Amino acid sequence: MKKIAIITPFLANGGLEKVAIVGAQELSKDFDVILVVMDTFHVDYPYDGKMIDLKVSLNNRNIFKRLLNIFKSTHKLRKLKKQQCFDLVISHGELANLPNVFSGGKKNILTVHENRFAAVKDTQGKFVNKIIKYIYSVKSVFKIITVSEGIRESFIENLKLDPRKIQTIYNPYDIDEITRLATEDLTDLSSLFSHKVLTITGRLTLQKGQWFLLRIFNQLKKLNPQFKLVILGDGEIKDKLIALSNNLDLKTYSTWSDNKFDGDYDVYFMGFVKNPFKYVAQSKLFIMTSLWEGFGNTIVEAMACGTPVVATACQSGPSEIINPNLGSANKTEQPVYDGYGVLMPIFQRRFIGADIELDKQEKLWVKTIDDLLSNEKQLQYYTAKGLKRARDFQVLPIMKQWKSLINSVLDT
Repeated sequence: MKKIAIITPFLANGGLEKVAIVGAQELSKDFDVILVVMDTFHVDYPYDGKMIDLKVSLNNRNIFKRLLNIFKSTHKLRKLKKQQCFDLVISHGELANLPNVFSGGKKNILTVHENRFAAVKDTQGKFVNKIIKYIYSVKSVFKIITVSEGIRESFIENLKLDPRKIQTIYNPYDIDEITRLATEDLTDLSSLFSHKVLTITGRLTLQKGQWFLLRIFNQLKKLNPQFKLVILGDGEIKDKLIALSNNLDLKTYSTWSDNKFDGDYDVYFMGFVKNPFKYVAQSKLFIMTSLWEGFGNTIVEAMACGTPVVATACQSGPSEIINPNLGSANKTEQPVYDGYGVLMPIFQRRFIGADIELDKQEKLWVKTIDDLLSNEKQLQYYTAKGLKRARDFQVLPIMKQWKSLINSVLDT
């Protein structure tokens, strides 16, 4: 049986970590798989298969310390590769891809979960991109897997690589498990979900653009006082978002404060929750305001929960999920309704406070969401469409693509 290593930076909350674990579980049925984790400082996604913890902390915002630890992980991974004699090494995300490349080996597959060329525009980012271009051009990189066509097209354009070297395989989802988790009891939150609830999930970071939703929701609340907003997740701009919510005069609950939970708040910061699906399933709408994405895992998950989706048509992923006929196109100035959800214009890449009036795009979002919440028939239509679309990303067909790729690489 061929021996395969699958490398993930962490086992903590994150889309790529979840994908790596699902992949390891499924591939273990046909191969001798070892999951290699850079750092198990916190475990949100348990794994009961073979696992090796390199014990190198990469959860550090200091760029110099992070680079130093990448070199440490490279050294440990090089040693591990010699000991284990892997036939193939698959890594997920840049924090795993970098050590995978630098540690050598004959056959490495790098999985790209972020559209780096959409994410960074500044001088520092352009410098990093030059390094990335070198890394992905190394001969030991047998194949590059992107989780969306948008990333693939961006890499081909910016790295000038042979298109045959880059392949798109979408992320796999255990749809039946999501459906089961979506039905878990929410009795203790009944005072909240008796209202019309909008929910957004994901890390509280600049990438996700949650401040736009707060500003939009503030206007929606004036149109219908019964609306509620639930924000699931944690991250570095948490305090900034909570402050904005308060500055907008929205009554704000935060799981990090001493506030007593009840149904009288406008906005609910619930933090990271182990089962976000039961929240999403009870919501009227799922919202994504991301400025850029790699794929948009939460869109598929919301669809599997039976919740209609409204999302930015950002690079990369949302357009491919919601309206595959558009391909990876991401430019729209008006709502696009003829898909599995509603695609919306993207926002500017800057934080906007409470004292600035809504711009044209934000007002368009207000009208679109308000219209949807007033049209039960349309909501039911997108629920049915989303449930159907989610099935396209089930584990078995996606992993069939992975197994076909792996066998072709091993036979080469």
